[in-house]
Amino acid sequence: MICTDTVELNGLARCLYGATTASNDPYCLLEGGKMLRETADDLANEAEILHYLADWSKSNWHKLGNGGKYRIDSVLYRDGVPVAWVEVKDYKRKLFLGLNVPKYLEGFNLAQTTGLPFLLVFRHEGKIGYIKVHGGGAWSDCEATLKMAGGTPAGRKALKDDIEPCYMFNKKDVEWI
Repeated sequence: MICTDTVELNGLARCLYGATTASNDPYCLLEGGKMLRETADDLANEAEILHYLADWSKSNWHKLGNGGKYRIDSVLYRDGVPVAWVEVKDYKRKLFLGLNVPKYLEGFNLAQTTGLPFLLVFRHEGKIGYIKVHGGGAWSDCEATLKMAGGTPAGRKALKDDIEPCYMFNKKDVEWI
């Protein structure tokens, strides 16, 4: 389910509700005919995953990210009360279980300060899975290894920061929904 009463005009709302187009959205800028970050299709795929997660967890979701105050994608909530922080990935090819350092640290800090879990949620080969990166307690719920990693999705212009330090997670920590 989507939070329609507080939709902000950022990323997903702009692309889905037509308040702007991807070509004039500062987070979806075109350069040389290729998108720099997330395309309108990327945002729609993210919304599909969040809808599935919200239905499964009997919650609602609200988009946070896209270059504004937050680096992570979304917050899940019930009855207006946040219940989890979420970063969403949609993998067409290889499963990449990692987060760049700024997203990892933001999710980690939000989990520690609010006591709410931080989840890396993803779709791969038609299935939805997640890793509880941090459960909201004093310590992380899974072990992460810092490595140089990343890549450029097909059809997107390569950026200098596509390969960067990332916290990588173990497949044994994946829960499939």
